[in-house]
Amino acid sequence: MIELDHFILPETPAIEDYIVGTYLLRKHLRDPGDIIKTAVMMATEQTTGTWIRVPGETGDMVEKFRGKVLNIWEVPDQEQFRNEQDEARVFFIQLGFPWQNFGPQIPMMLTTIFGNISMIGDIKLVDIQFPKNFVDQFPGPRFGISGIRKLLGVSERPLLNNMVKPSTGITPDQGAELLYQAAIGGTDIIKDDEVMGNTVLSPVLKRVERYLRKLRKAEKETGEKKLYAVNVTDEPEVCLKTAEAAVDNGANALLVNFLPAGIGLVTSLCRHPGIKVPILAHLDFGGALYASPWHGISSSLLYGKLARLAGVDLLCIPTPYGKFSLNYSKYIQIIHGLRSPFHSKPGVWPIAGGAIKQGHIPKLFNDLGRDFIIGAGGAIHAHPMGPAAGAKAFRQGIGLMMKYGQLEGQKLGRELTVAIEKWGSGVI
Repeated sequence: MIELDHFILPETPAIEDYIVGTYLLRKHLRDPGDIIKTAVMMATEQTTGTWIRVPGETGDMVEKFRGKVLNIWEVPDQEQFRNEQDEARVFFIQLGFPWQNFGPQIPMMLTTIFGNISMIGDIKLVDIQFPKNFVDQFPGPRFGISGIRKLLGVSERPLLNNMVKPSTGITPDQGAELLYQAAIGGTDIIKDDEVMGNTVLSPVLKRVERYLRKLRKAEKETGEKKLYAVNVTDEPEVCLKTAEAAVDNGANALLVNFLPAGIGLVTSLCRHPGIKVPILAHLDFGGALYASPWHGISSSLLYGKLARLAGVDLLCIPTPYGKFSLNYSKYIQIIHGLRSPFHSKPGVWPIAGGAIKQGHIPKLFNDLGRDFIIGAGGAIHAHPMGPAAGAKAFRQGIGLMMKYGQLEGQKLGRELTVAIEKWGSGVI
């Protein structure tokens, strides 16, 4: 017998006390009630119960702490009885979990919403709906889109980001010169590559010293404010100590690989009272979590609301027209999750990267508007005229798009012309 007290409507006033997970599930059904039993099992397994009712599971406990089933939809939306037991059927299931079970933190929230049930078969977590009273417990991005604009003194145009290349195997002095070349060409934010950590060849604090010296020189020569995001990714305790030391030594931005490091650690980094600089999060490791259509967590959730809830200010994201094979609609959903209203939290800068070239500039403008960052590595450092010219080519393209709304038919600067001749329009 299915007990109806396992279910609530989304419109119930108590929904503010629940975080709602939406799941895509593919399952063979043995009998017509199987999918309802599965949904109830999922809600119970992740809260008060297990595979069998235990003596300590009291009625009062169940009422206060058990998960609830909100919705079950079959795709397509079948209304007639079907007796096709050998056919896998597809459902969207929505479950509500009392957030008092885990409090205002992300690790235990994810454990509750998608812990053991992530292993029951073909199931993917595609969205989480967060009530305002939960989101309000998180500080969110310290700077966000408007704060970074104010910090850099750039009011309208998209920003330009470069990652120092080669990614590893270079000394702090070599990296500092590459940073300088990118900066004098017009790059706003230079970051370490995600694979450049705290190494014997290039320790974090030496990079901070050498890179910032060159960054200040570039600022004087260009009259533009610049940021350098140093990679502090490490074991949790080491990461926080390295971040503190970097900031104490003048670092004006930090980079963290937010999925390998752990979203909980990134939240601690963003909340740290002594770290009052922008936090740039890298996208790496995401494919291991989102790439399967039937398992894992949706890219739009990972790179959207979860990153924003953690409190990052800037986030590298995959694009569908670079080297990543991301679905275009997912790309737009990620942008939506980073910039659309999310209770009181500021928007997060999307850094569109992955083999982005100067010829991609019109496409980026048309898809993303103006509140985005171009993330370019090879197209700056491998420009035939050098890194400064590679950056200058991007700024020329940005300037033309801001003024005319297109590159076609416009007089292109030499640096931009050379880039497009070498790599093409980039629109694929």
